[in-house]
Amino acid sequence: MAKMLAQRDFDLSHIGERFELDEVMPKFEQEERTNGKTGEVILGSDGRPRKFDTETIIGYKYSVTILDGQFRKKATQVTVLGTELIITNETIMKSESVKCRFENLEVSMAGNPMYYKAEKIILEKEGK
Repeated sequence: MAKMLAQRDFDLSHIGERFELDEVMPKFEQEERTNGKTGEVILGSDGRPRKFDTETIIGYKYSVTILDGQFRKKATQVTVLGTELIITNETIMKSESVKCRFENLEVSMAGNPMYYKAEKIILEKEGK
């Protein structure tokens, strides 16, 4: 009998090389919390400890539109850890288009929708 086709049989990290930046949002550190009265860990609907955002920024999430390859014109979100904000939403909105690429792009959550992570975002110069 042949092996069943699985998600790992697809190269989900090769979604394109160039992207248009639509929005940037902070990624906050998360923590588990306990109920103040009982001291029990607060659980989510799945029975696992629920995670809450803290006020500490640990990276940024970039909403992008894919510009090339088989997924052209599709959208996704790429998280880059690090506290350096290289562009603001205000700058994105003032620009006609902000093109970028990512170093070491890989899947962070395979599902619907797909989410990605990368080591670095690189803004392209105007006219490229």
